[in-house]
Amino acid sequence: MKKILICAMLILATVFSANAQQKTSEELQAEREQLAEELKSEKVVKRLQEIAELTKQSGSIQKTGLESVDGLAELSGGFLNTVNSTNGLLEQFRNDLTTSDGKVEIANYIDKLSEYVQLSATLIQGAKDVKEGGERIASAKDDLKKLSPLKVKPATNSLNFSTNAIKQSADEIEMQTRIVNNLIESINASK
Repeated sequence: MKKILICAMLILATVFSANAQQKTSEELQAEREQLAEELKSEKVVKRLQEIAELTKQSGSIQKTGLESVDGLAELSGGFLNTVNSTNGLLEQFRNDLTTSDGKVEIANYIDKLSEYVQLSATLIQGAKDVKEGGERIASAKDDLKKLSPLKVKPATNSLNFSTNAIKQSADEIEMQTRIVNNLIESINASK
C-alpha cells in the first residue's frame, strides 16, 4: 500500500514540476529517448501484460457482500479501464517513441494539443483516485478479518485483484503522465 501511495504522490509531483519549469528542445528530446527505452523495457512490457490480464479478470470478480471489498474491486476495474483508454489515446505516440528511439516528429501531434491537455487533467484525477484506492485497501483488509471462514477466500481473491490492479494502474498512470507532459511541452516548445 505504501508503494501505491508513493506512486500517486510521484505522479502529482511529476505533473506539478513539469508545469513549473520549461525545458529546452534538447532536454525534451533526451526525455523522449529515455521514455522510449523505458517503454521497451521488460518491466513496462510485463506491466502492460498484467494490466491486460487484470482487465480480463475484472468482469469475473465475484461479489463478496462486503461493501469495502466489492467497492474496491469496482473502483479497481475503473482504474484499469482508464489506463486502457488512455493507452489507446497515446498509442500512436508510444509507437512512434519506441520505433524511432524517441526521435518523434512533434508536428504530427500539434493538432491534438487540447486533447492532450484534457488527458493531463484526467491523469491528475486518476492519480488522486488511485491514491484514494490505495488508502481504502487497509480498511478492506480490516473488514476481511470479520468474515466467516467460508466467505474469506472469495473476498481475499477480490482484494488481491484490487491491490494488484491499483498498483499496476498507479505505475502505468505515472508513465502516462510523463508521456503526456513531454508531449505537451514538446508541442509548446515547437511553436
